[in-house]
Amino acid sequence: MGITTIKPTMTSPDTLQESTFSPTFFNDHFTLIIAQTPDEQYRAFALRHAVFIEELNYAIGNENTLNIECDAHDQHSLLCLLHHNATGIDVGCVRVVLIEPVRGRPLCSLPLEAYYPAPLFMPDTHPHAFSSDKTCEVSRLAVHPTVRKKPLSRPELASQDFPSTSPTAQTPYESIKESPALLSLSLFLAATAMVGLSGRHHVFAMLEPRFSRLLKASGLHFQQVGGVINYCGSRAPYYIDQRVAEAHLPKRIVPLYHTIKTQLAVQLLASFCPAADRRFP
Repeated sequence: MGITTIKPTMTSPDTLQESTFSPTFFNDHFTLIIAQTPDEQYRAFALRHAVFIEELNYAIGNENTLNIECDAHDQHSLLCLLHHNATGIDVGCVRVVLIEPVRGRPLCSLPLEAYYPAPLFMPDTHPHAFSSDKTCEVSRLAVHPTVRKKPLSRPELASQDFPSTSPTAQTPYESIKESPALLSLSLFLAATAMVGLSGRHHVFAMLEPRFSRLLKASGLHFQQVGGVINYCGSRAPYYIDQRVAEAHLPKRIVPLYHTIKTQLAVQLLASFCPAADRRFP
């Protein structure tokens, strides 16, 4: 992944609460949104700014953008928001960068190609070893900082970060406090679904090794295809074939994955413009 910012506890499907894998639980608390309108796109960019720039002080994205984090790759990406239903806030986001050949335009590249030297890839594992229209990169996965931290008090939380129209509504933290890895897992399942729905089965990501272990415990077996470099921390390139990943998901995650895939499929089919023709600030 270009940037993976969350620092989740090393929770695995074996230790997560069983109820969190229920499609009903997920639908009650969260909605996935393919960011297609300018407002939805800005919401994703603003969340990324809060995490990558304000919290982690990463030197990434366009420097001339104010309070948002975006780059040229967003012009040929699928952006996804994870929305908390009760409070109406976006608690996470992720993007899938596509290489979309368009007549009259230079062929786009994946983000990792800009900073990861090609000679460091293992033989036959560089993105160029695969058809460009079947290749993608998952990146910019972020979870809202406050969701990852236990709130100091309910009144403070309600008045600042999570305004809610209902005094009894659960906050995002309360919704997932028994399973802190649910948000990151659901975002990666969303990316897996978007990759499959768009036919980009060859998936690359720049990951922290510890995060790749969490994904493996969750059933997503990424293969490390290059050495570790220092890029916003220690990261290495990883690869997975989406078709294999989908076929080998743990049984109790499958219903949640199908729910996530159904939410996203409806939106992608309803989209009236291909990802390559989108324009971002």
